[in-house]
Amino acid sequence: AAKHDIPHVVDVGVVDQVVTRGLTNTFRFGPGLSKIVDTAIENLVLINGNAGKPAKTVMIIHEESAFGSGMAKTLGERLPKEGFQILETISHANPTRDFNNIVLKVKAQKPDLVIPANYYNEFVLFMRTLKQQKVTSKATYAILGGGASSYRFVKEFPEVAQYVMDCNHWFDPRNPVALELKKKVEAKNLYFTYEVFLAHECVRLLADAIERAASTDRAAITHALAT
Repeated sequence: AAKHDIPHVVDVGVVDQVVTRGLTNTFRFGPGLSKIVDTAIENLVLINGNAGKPAKTVMIIHEESAFGSGMAKTLGERLPKEGFQILETISHANPTRDFNNIVLKVKAQKPDLVIPANYYNEFVLFMRTLKQQKVTSKATYAILGGGASSYRFVKEFPEVAQYVMDCNHWFDPRNPVALELKKKVEAKNLYFTYEVFLAHECVRLLADAIERAASTDRAAITHALAT
């Protein structure tokens, strides 16, 4: 897109390199990895502190791409500064169809918190395997957990979803515009996931820029997006 000066709006791309490489044509609608991890750790410290600091040890389970690896690196730097001990950090491939060995490691280490960062299929399988092997940590605190903020996960596996928290993109449940969109999406028998509403808002953002540019000229649209 940059090579051909095409205006580029990103919805769910959290890797910060998307917007830190100096590409003047690229805009991201949602917050990035650094901002989300900062918010997640801030909330984790608050929740843990208010509960009397029961959680002290952590295991991080992440997918191996830039998203999961970047997350694990940032958590590895930040969590010890907040008083958490990281027992182990484990990466896995995409796709992964068997989490038994990883879950056995979690079971052996007995962390207070499990922090997963992976996409939907792997997230759900990992959580189901934890349940099947009767691994009981104090909580699962996902950051951008592919399944943790999914209505589908909660609907299909309510027992597995119990005690799972997630810091993720979300809509304002008090906003009538958001609720109207949610109603339309669910009327089509679809789940109102963050991919849906972020992509929807990106289209609105782009449409607004095209209207203000009053042109199909790429540079004019990019300028409108920038302003």
